[in-house]
Amino acid sequence: MITIKDVAKKAGVSITTVSMVLNNTENKISDKTRKKVIKAAKDLNYKPNIIAKSLVQKKSNSVLLVIPDITNPFFAHLAKKLSIEFEEKGYKLYIHNTSFEKFDEEIFQDIVDRNFIELSLLVDRKAKYFSKEVRKNKKIIFLDEIDYNEDSILITGNNEKGGYIATKFLLSRGYKNIAVVIGPKDTANSSRRLSGFLKCMMDNNLYFDPKNIYHGNYTLEGGYQAAKYLIKRNIDAVFCFNDMSAYGFLNYCKEKNIDVPNDLAIIGYDNLFFDNIVNPRLTSICQNWTKIAKKTAQIAEIVLNEKKLIKKKYLIEPKLIIRDSVGVKK
Repeated sequence: MITIKDVAKKAGVSITTVSMVLNNTENKISDKTRKKVIKAAKDLNYKPNIIAKSLVQKKSNSVLLVIPDITNPFFAHLAKKLSIEFEEKGYKLYIHNTSFEKFDEEIFQDIVDRNFIELSLLVDRKAKYFSKEVRKNKKIIFLDEIDYNEDSILITGNNEKGGYIATKFLLSRGYKNIAVVIGPKDTANSSRRLSGFLKCMMDNNLYFDPKNIYHGNYTLEGGYQAAKYLIKRNIDAVFCFNDMSAYGFLNYCKEKNIDVPNDLAIIGYDNLFFDNIVNPRLTSICQNWTKIAKKTAQIAEIVLNEKKLIKKKYLIEPKLIIRDSVGVKK
């Protein structure tokens, strides 16, 4: 079966360009390139997917959610919340799991064309590198922080405020020698949470030792390795930038008979359902994904109906969920 990818290869252009030419999308593609694409399609006897082609003529009810790791409870929880909200509005939500593998504009275009997708929800951080052309010509909503520009629609939690709230709570309980387990260096939400943490420390005239920062990877093993390093620094509390890291940190403490919260306080971020199962139960920042999912479905409906948005950036307020992993410093 001849696909749009085959046409792109024969014409020597991108899949995005082929799609724009065959769908008569308004763009700056030259007549020379346009003729080359049409000839390649004719030579290969390319027949577009009928359902995909119908998107040019009428609305589709298909929405794509792109996430990096479905095995991470955070993304599974997000997918469930979004599925409920979109189903209530009559849309079908399809999930593409990148598994942290290569995900670029051509792969994205291929998925959209093959699965007659009209709107995409992107959580995978690699998608932030998509060109302005793709962002402009495709209906995309980002659900993770990106280098924001006016062509992008962003709906996510207020990560800087979340970082501030977590730090303020630790300080209110008497903890001052606090360490942080941050996320990957190219992750904007991690940078925002760190910004909130540092701002709270400065607002309280407290010194923060940069050596108390551990660059993690948002995984259980990453949290465990962070604990091996940070425990040696005689910290009295740790702020893990996601709950999976906090679970790994807690596991190490249990192995070394470190009492949480009497010897060390731990606070996480995400408020996963496991937080009520681990011992001690984990204090965490809730991103309020129910509100994020509702807002996403609401904005998606406006975008799908091609109505004008009043604004394109929405930051949902986080909240602190107090459990047992943070005590009172004696």
